[in-house]
Amino acid sequence: MTPVARCLVPFLLLLVAGCAQYENRRGVEAGWTDAYMQTLQPGVTTRAEVMAALGPPSQVIALEGESILYYLFERSDGEGIVLVLYNRMQIDTQYDRAIFFFDQNGLLTDAASRIAPADNG
Repeated sequence: MTPVARCLVPFLLLLVAGCAQYENRRGVEAGWTDAYMQTLQPGVTTRAEVMAALGPPSQVIALEGESILYYLFERSDGEGIVLVLYNRMQIDTQYDRAIFFFDQNGLLTDAASRIAPADNG
C-alpha cells in the first residue's frame, strides 16, 4: 500500500463515520383527529370519555373550578455531520397537541388541537 493510500484510508473512514441521522419520537401519539374533535360536545362529553379514547395525557393541570388534559407528541428528524474540526446538525421538530378543558363536574367546556403537517421533503 502506498503512503498516500495509508493516509487516505483512515481519513475516508473518519469522514464516513462522521455522518449522522437523528430521529426522536416522544409523548402521546396523536389520536385526536379532526373527526374525533368534531364529536366532542361541551357540557356532554366527560373527562373519562376523552381519556378512554386518547389514553393518559401528557399533563394534567388542576385550576380552581376546572381541570385540563394536555396531550403532546413531539417528533424530530434530522441529519448532520460530526467531524473532528467541524460539526453540523440540522434537526426539524414538529409538535402535535390537544388541550381539553373540563368543569368541576368533569364535563367538557372547551377543546382545541393541532396536528403539525407531515414533512414531505
